[in-house]
Amino acid sequence: MLLYAPATAAHIPNEHIDVSMVAQPVPDDALEMFLESAAQNGATNLSRAQPFDLNGSTGIFITYDLKPSTGVALHEQDMLVNHGGTTYEIVLNTAQPDFAVQAPALQRVLSMWRWTG
Repeated sequence: MLLYAPATAAHIPNEHIDVSMVAQPVPDDALEMFLESAAQNGATNLSRAQPFDLNGSTGIFITYDLKPSTGVALHEQDMLVNHGGTTYEIVLNTAQPDFAVQAPALQRVLSMWRWTG
C-alpha cells in the first residue's frame, strides 16, 4: 500500500507512507536488528527502537536520516510488526524539514488500522 502526502514546504513530490510485507518473516527477537540494518544502506542518526501497538499486534519502530546522492535529505520512521505469521514494514518517507508536518498523518493511518485476517 502506498499513500502519498500532499505537498509541503519542502516541495518534495514523493513523500509517502508505504506498507509492505517483508519477504521472509522476521522473528520478534530480531525486529530491532532488522531495523538497525538501515545503517548499512546509509542511514544515520538512528534512534533507539521503541515499541508500538498496531490494532493489538506489537511492533517496534526507529527513526533515522538518509541523504540520497541527489536531492533533499530525508528523515524516516521505519516500523516493523508481526501479525498472522507475516512481518509488515511501514515507513514514513519525508524530507527532513517536513517530518514534523507529515508524522501526524502516519499516526492517523495507524489509529484507523484494522487487521482483516
